[in-house]
Amino acid sequence: MSIDAASGASGHGSLLDASNAAQAARDVARTGGPSGTKASGDTQKNKDTFMKLLVAQLRYQDPSKPVDSSTFIAQTAQFSSLETLEGMSKNNTSMLAAQLRLQASSLVGQSVSYPGADGIVTGTVTSASFAGTGEPVLKVDGKEIALSKVVSVDAPTSTTPPAA
Repeated sequence: MSIDAASGASGHGSLLDASNAAQAARDVARTGGPSGTKASGDTQKNKDTFMKLLVAQLRYQDPSKPVDSSTFIAQTAQFSSLETLEGMSKNNTSMLAAQLRLQASSLVGQSVSYPGADGIVTGTVTSASFAGTGEPVLKVDGKEIALSKVVSVDAPTSTTPPAA
């Protein structure tokens, strides 16, 4: 059960007759999306568009063919589920970024191998940087290497003999 953005009609029985469907779509198109801040983003626009379509359906509903309230409840529940999934997606993205940062920082002092121009190169990670929202970058023997380029990690090579 979904709302067709072009016609404003529901997938389970039309709330609009053919003559009013175009008017509902024009009303939604004319009022457009919100003029809110960039921080609200697409999610806020989706919420506003959904509500405008729902109001247009109610406004142009054919009184001789009323639709039961369970249709509206189902549409609202679907929208609520979509919002929940969007929130979960954002949380997963944040957790992935945190995991990558943790992984990169745990490699400091470790010996790593990565593909170079002449084959596999091995070196010691001296630092990790997290500039921007992209992938962490490791500094390996003075050269910057993306974390995803690392193909193996070994115990650090010790130059000092262990204390007896």
